[in-house]
Amino acid sequence: MSDTTEPTVELLEREWATIYELCSSLEKNEWALPTDCPGWTVKDQISHIIGTELMLSGEQPPELSSAEDSAGSERDKSNPSQDNIAAKQFPYVKNPIGEANELWVEARRRRPPEQLLEEFHQVTTERLTALRSMSEGEFAKVGWTPAGQAPYREFMAIRVFDCWVHEQDIRRAANKPGNLTGRVANHSRNRIRQAMPFVIGKKVQPQEGSIVVFHITNPGETDNTFAVKMDGGRAAFMDQSPNQSSVDTSPETAYLDMDFETFACLACGRWDPDESMEQGKVSITGDAKLGSRAVRHLNFMI
Repeated sequence: MSDTTEPTVELLEREWATIYELCSSLEKNEWALPTDCPGWTVKDQISHIIGTELMLSGEQPPELSSAEDSAGSERDKSNPSQDNIAAKQFPYVKNPIGEANELWVEARRRRPPEQLLEEFHQVTTERLTALRSMSEGEFAKVGWTPAGQAPYREFMAIRVFDCWVHEQDIRRAANKPGNLTGRVANHSRNRIRQAMPFVIGKKVQPQEGSIVVFHITNPGETDNTFAVKMDGGRAAFMDQSPNQSSVDTSPETAYLDMDFETFACLACGRWDPDESMEQGKVSITGDAKLGSRAVRHLNFMI
């Protein structure tokens, strides 16, 4: 066993235990509830997490040809036009990563919830054992991650965030809110926050000097306020957020006020931006045009 202590491994253990406890409380019918991920039920969310961890353990995605399709008929194995069937069969699949994800999910759609939950427990337990045996050098080794080339520990930090996002999908579907505070929630909020210069600079692309101020609230916690400014053609965090009282003299400054759940759902592509603004989940003051454009481009998840 390695003596290396990786904070992300501890966070993964905490998050997987939370998911297991949450899903153990679900009634059988709740496993079939649709979630904010297009095409995925609560059960599919767990299948996705299982599949990703199996992939990280070295397993290849299952062949969709070996299972029945969603209509219950057998795939014609002799038909070459059915290559990339995941993308053709499921219109919500948009990219190769989504296609690979769907293969793991589809292979488990007919498994009973209790069997799936047991597999989740087994796979995550084995993954924790493997992660705890890794050396400092292995965690520092640079390789592929969903966010580009980075050390393996960064990949695991992404895994913590990704699992938390799917946990929240399950909670909203089953109306069992929770885990919006604490270490894993704070880790996830920081992951979203760190993506905001990319969102503003690359997606919103406002004019030089423009500022977007985010005011994120969460019950029981100190409000989180930060600002992103276009400076020299790039977006970066400001050392100090401008005071909202200066809004009348700063027409190119937009102030976005929302709670943490809304921030997460918009940044992860779970909620429609226009609907969220219409429903009052986001308050915009200052430059309304810049603010609404920023809200519409908050989603940075692939």
